[in-house]
Amino acid sequence: MSTAADDRSASVRRKRAVASVAFIGLLLLSVSWPMPVVLLNEATFDTALPLHDKSFLGREAPSWDVVFWCLAGLYALAVIHFRADDARRSSRDFVNDIRTAGPRMAAALRDLRPVRVFSVLLAGAVLTGLIWLFVDAWLYLEGDGLRVEWPRQVVRHLNRLGGGMNPGMIVAFFALVGIAFSQPRWPRYAIAMAGGGLVAGIAVQILKLFVNRARPELWYGPFFFADSTSTSFPSGHTAGAFALAGVLVFGSPSIAVRLAAFAIAGGIGLSRVIVFRHWPSDVVAAAMIGLFFAWFFTRATVHEGKNGAGTAAG
Repeated sequence: MSTAADDRSASVRRKRAVASVAFIGLLLLSVSWPMPVVLLNEATFDTALPLHDKSFLGREAPSWDVVFWCLAGLYALAVIHFRADDARRSSRDFVNDIRTAGPRMAAALRDLRPVRVFSVLLAGAVLTGLIWLFVDAWLYLEGDGLRVEWPRQVVRHLNRLGGGMNPGMIVAFFALVGIAFSQPRWPRYAIAMAGGGLVAGIAVQILKLFVNRARPELWYGPFFFADSTSTSFPSGHTAGAFALAGVLVFGSPSIAVRLAAFAIAGGIGLSRVIVFRHWPSDVVAAAMIGLFFAWFFTRATVHEGKNGAGTAAG
């Protein structure tokens, strides 16, 4: 015989599932934006719009981006409206987690074993060097004649998923839904993702300045595929993708979530190679950077709470 507490818990789980599915839809909308507007216009008004198939969220059509952010705002309001009764306590816990993040990071840093860290860095450097020497040029030369048209839309959307505002939206989703539905582990995911993504991004930019490697498109010839805007090694998109996905890989108790997160991050990294924006070694190095910082921040935030609120299922 179910109790009122059991019924309430089941209701919260259902609402959380609905919020998660709705967010996936919002994320898919963000990577395809503003094409839904273009398709709707073609089916109804057929008015000349300053949009084309290469426009994307945050670029070329900022006036239409307002429509998307209004939809994102409605999603946030809906989540807040259906929040659990004790969301206020979850908010206090989240604020406390942020306030104590610094000391916990420092403690986790002190607990690192230098020999193990050095061993991991050395192994990563050796692997990256081998791929750089024996795989990068060979792979592009062998694959040059195999380019086909059909994967381009998939690759384009994966590239968008790994850049722009989407990483920030993912962080905000875990914070908002975790607080609203009293899932203490989820806001900690958000903290770890934000920290890991930020530090990984800084590390990538520093390495880019020192290595100063040309992109593959310039190896084929000036602007073979796309305009060059920065140096190649390592891949910022990939580092960010693995920094966020790595938090779920190291922190989620769900094997399905871990596999899905790793597969999506891997797809983003692969897409950077397919569009000639990065060498394979750029992507491998960036993935290791992202995973390392994801592991560190997950260890310092998500797992730190195992004896307390952090034991909630996530």
